[in-house]
Order: sequence, then structure tokens, then C-alpha cells
Amino acid sequence: MPVAANFHSVRDAVVSAVDGKFAETIRLSPMSGGARDQQRPQTEIEAVLRTGGEKSSSVDAANPAAWQSKIAAGKALLYIDRTRYPDITVRKQDAVRALARPGQPVFEVSLVDDRNHTRLIVELVHK
Repeated sequence: MPVAANFHSVRDAVVSAVDGKFAETIRLSPMSGGARDQQRPQTEIEAVLRTGGEKSSSVDAANPAAWQSKIAAGKALLYIDRTRYPDITVRKQDAVRALARPGQPVFEVSLVDDRNHTRLIVELVHK
């Protein structure tokens, strides 16, 4: 049973303010065995998507000054407001499309953290 706390209204206001500035339109596409999961509907939501920045790394470990390479790959995190979307179910291997970004990149869910009390935190990998 959830425990009521005095800070919940402040917490919800902060989450709402952050989403108001940083959220973007995301399409969640439930998948099962590599195909669309017909038991769960495809949904468009507003959520905060944070992708990893490009990192500069040396190709030659023995001579780091030799030259640098930029790689835009890695993990991304999707933060879904639990108050706004209490019935959202996200599972490993579901597809996530960032509709507001150039090229509408697609990600695959690799991990879902449902223990956070304010947000459903979804770890993504580029598809």
C-alpha cells in the first residue's frame, strides 16, 4: 500500500515541469518474439528521452594523441511519468520511436526499472 507523504504534490509538480520542458512525443510499440504484440496496443506518449552524447576516444591506446574518433552509439534512457501514464506496460524488446527527432530513430528496450516512485525508467539501445 502506498504511503502518503507531504512532498508528493511538490514531487509531481517538479516532474510535470521537467516534462513540460524536455518531454517529446514517443511511440511505444509492444513486441513479442520479433513481431508486434497484438495483446498490447501501440501508444504515443510524451516522455523525456536522453540519448548518450558522442564520445571522443583514441583508437590507438598506446598513442592517445594520434587521432580521435567520434562514435554516436550506446544506450539511451526514457523517463515516463507514472502519474500521467499509470497503465503503461513496457517490456524488454519493445520498440520505441522518437517521433519528434530527425529521422525518427528507433530503439529497443533492454531493461525496465519499475522501482522508481516517480518515473518508469526504460533503458534503450539503438536498433
